[in-house]
Amino acid sequence: MADAAVRADGAAEEELQRLAALHSLHLLDTGASEDLDNITRLCAGLFGVTGAYVSLIDADRQWVKSQSGPDMCAPSREQSFCHYTVAQRAVMVVEDALADQRFAASPMVAGPPHIRFYAGAPLLTPDGHAIGALCVTATEARSFSPAQRKQLQQLAALAMSQMLLRRAVGRVDPLTGMPNKYQLQEDLESLSRVRAEDDAQPSGPRTLAYIDMPDANTAFEIASVLGIGVYDDLVRNVGARLQQLALGRADVYHVTDARFALLSHAAPAGDFAQELRAMTAALEQPVHSMTLPLNLPSYGGIVRVEPQREALLDAPRKAVAALHEAFTHQRRWADYDAEADVRHQRSFRLLNDIPDAIQSDSGFRLAYQPKLDLKTDAYHGAEALLRWQHHELGAISPAEFIPLVERTALIRPVSDWVITAALKQMAAWRRDGMHLKLAINLSAPNFEEADIVKRLAQACREADIDPAMVEIECTEGLWMQSPAVLKMLHEIRALGMGLALDDFGTGYSNFAYLQQVPASVVKIDQSLIRNLDTSPRDRRIVQSLIALAKELEYRIVAEGVETAQTLQLIRDWGVDEAQGYYLARPLAPAAFATHVRGAAASMLQ
Repeated sequence: MADAAVRADGAAEEELQRLAALHSLHLLDTGASEDLDNITRLCAGLFGVTGAYVSLIDADRQWVKSQSGPDMCAPSREQSFCHYTVAQRAVMVVEDALADQRFAASPMVAGPPHIRFYAGAPLLTPDGHAIGALCVTATEARSFSPAQRKQLQQLAALAMSQMLLRRAVGRVDPLTGMPNKYQLQEDLESLSRVRAEDDAQPSGPRTLAYIDMPDANTAFEIASVLGIGVYDDLVRNVGARLQQLALGRADVYHVTDARFALLSHAAPAGDFAQELRAMTAALEQPVHSMTLPLNLPSYGGIVRVEPQREALLDAPRKAVAALHEAFTHQRRWADYDAEADVRHQRSFRLLNDIPDAIQSDSGFRLAYQPKLDLKTDAYHGAEALLRWQHHELGAISPAEFIPLVERTALIRPVSDWVITAALKQMAAWRRDGMHLKLAINLSAPNFEEADIVKRLAQACREADIDPAMVEIECTEGLWMQSPAVLKMLHEIRALGMGLALDDFGTGYSNFAYLQQVPASVVKIDQSLIRNLDTSPRDRRIVQSLIALAKELEYRIVAEGVETAQTLQLIRDWGVDEAQGYYLARPLAPAAFATHVRGAAASMLQ
């Protein structure tokens, strides 16, 4: 009994490996091949038979990939002649099917295509797995000589070579020898084409998963510290582990670098998603590379794929979106989230449309929020704020698009547009008799641009604006500790421009480095100012910040002033300037000029 169980387990494992070899060729759901058709036509003429076929044997059915003659596809795997050829892994000849008890009652013998004679040679992979057969059939009983058997065997080897060649050309990753992203794309294309004869057995839903193992940061560290040889060996071993874990359940692809894809076989898609999560413990086991065991962090994105063309072809993008969610939230696995995907697509569209917004007169614009001098009660300046009226999506919040811009090279042209537009507006106001200071926001990435100081100076010269009338605002933070950034901040001050630390009190606030920053102004963040009327804790914090700023000899601006009580509190505490909705919302240039002039006229009355 024990020996029988061992044999059964061995046979089951061998069948799994045979099926994995079959599926790795990615032929089952593909269309006709001219190369294979040439071979079956050659067989039909050479042996003088009714039909010749390339037949592949899957877990439960027969696939005819090429034929010369009448249709021949058994109702089930067990009823196919080629099933027996695969089982014995040698040439099989049935000279008279009616005299063979295995086939005498077969519907393929009693009815179309009326097979009486069959000869098949197994299609053997380089590893010795029989994935199908090259076979010939006739409607009358006949013999098949040893020479003909040898010829059929040779032609079967030729057919196998053609299938291997088709798989290899441009479809195999040279490092791992695994199917690559082009093969995945082709397989998804093939799944989207349902042949008429397969309508009775439509393809079911699939699961596609993308796995980064290791993640990009860890991959870089391994390659730079241990060398590219260790890294390459590691990637090969990761691919081999994934193939072993997915054996018989999914095809594995090496997409790029340390990214792999798993496409499930036809089965309930939810089942494979659960199986992927069950693999977590196995994935967390150390992976050896040149005898060195390494623990590799990995992240995976999972998407359920319905058997429609659009869904199949869009699956890789959705899998990447899910993978991004997993990495962003530091989760081992993440399912595709349609809402998150919509947000990502919107972000991509916004970034893609920004160059047009820069060049379009109706895209970007500046709004100006007045700043009140609390010593004189006069508006002496403003903060320039970027706004975007998208031509299709409407008003886009700065809180949405500015963080996107800051993560890309678009920050440079966007900042140049803001600087040029703001200084041009200052010049226009000056011609109208309004001499106002203007605060312009720059982002941390701007200070990594080696020529930012030269660009600021040139913009002032071109607009004929005194740099002393310009104040550069930047959010205080750890990035300012860089010697290169500190040098640049000092150069901005040397131009004569003011330097304001925005969001003061909510950022890094390392007082030691603040003493090194050549700032002239601090802006207490609106999140602290907004609740002064009701929050004793915020009042204590703001009073402490004001005391600190005065010790460091900063000019103090409070933003987010929304009530008369708040305005009076900060005035009593010695704040120099205020801005906020109580005084004025950000205004278009004409409305801003009207507001400032109206306030000045009121003071004279």
